[in-house]
Amino acid sequence: MTQLPVSLYFMPEWWDRHFHARMPRAATASRPALEALYLGRQRFLFETFGVWGCGQERPALGRGQIATVIRYGFDLVPVLLGTPLDLADAWGFYPRFRTLDEVRGLQPVDIARHPEGEWLSREAATLKTRYGGCSHCIDIGSVTNNAFRILGESLYVELIAEPVAVSALFEAVLQTMEHLYAFLEGLFGGMGPVPISNCNVSLMGPRRYEDLVLPFDARQNRFAERRRGSPPRAAVHHCDVPVDAFLAAYAKLPGVASLQAAITSDIAAARQRLPQSEFSALVSPGLLAGTPDQLESHLRRAISAGAANLAFWNIDAATSITSVQSALTMIRSIGAGHGRTASFAAMPLCWEEIEWAHGRHREVQGK
Repeated sequence: MTQLPVSLYFMPEWWDRHFHARMPRAATASRPALEALYLGRQRFLFETFGVWGCGQERPALGRGQIATVIRYGFDLVPVLLGTPLDLADAWGFYPRFRTLDEVRGLQPVDIARHPEGEWLSREAATLKTRYGGCSHCIDIGSVTNNAFRILGESLYVELIAEPVAVSALFEAVLQTMEHLYAFLEGLFGGMGPVPISNCNVSLMGPRRYEDLVLPFDARQNRFAERRRGSPPRAAVHHCDVPVDAFLAAYAKLPGVASLQAAITSDIAAARQRLPQSEFSALVSPGLLAGTPDQLESHLRRAISAGAANLAFWNIDAATSITSVQSALTMIRSIGAGHGRTASFAAMPLCWEEIEWAHGRHREVQGK
């Protein structure tokens, strides 16, 4: 039997409905309050999904998710390049988009020479002292992910109208990302495959992606090669949309070690086109909220096609506990029928909660 890892990530609103009805959120942001939340959630996960191996019967602090360094959600690169963020009155950050004219001539930033680098180093030291170690959740992203958080939706128009200027922006973004990659490796150790987060390339189409973006992704894929001579290896995140139309383009990206995309993708075709790559299948909240027959059909197809793992991310408030439990039972059964042993892991915290990224905690944000 081979392993079939399954990851679960619940949105803050899911926790509000299913956990905080009996344990209200802390009124004031503090590390002890976050630790109490973490421990309470771990016990809740054990009580609710413990039969599938989730949560902790006797929760304890340590090197788990509580010991994670994160800064500005997934917007650290845009912040380094001067994009202001607003702390939403719901969870998360929202950038104040700029125009292409406003970012012409933008220069790359080396985080090692920036106050944010000092903050990350201090936070890592604090967590190591408190918990005995730490990790990070700092996404270097991709040129398109970061450019979108700088320009907003106008990025797609400017790719057509001003491709040279957008490429200049991509260049500043890419060099800033490479500085960040080197900094994170120095602070936390090697990352393995270079992460490339292509959450929005589906909105520009495969031809424009291949013509204007792929060359930058190929350079990003060589960050480790330039740093220490390692062969190109990439972990491509295509987000929760089908990847089929982009397989020809990704096949031109050297060393794709893993590809993550929607479970509705043609996984067999992806594995044939990228035989050296594992496929990580994302299961959308919509599919989880659909009929059990639809979910079972997609799970069977994904597992039989050789999906390396399943990711149930962004489970929202509309998803009941029993729906999640039924899905886990289904996966365990289907996996066993294909010689796979399902192993489940659920995150007790949301990334925004680790940063207290909510408007009512505005006065303490960043401390």
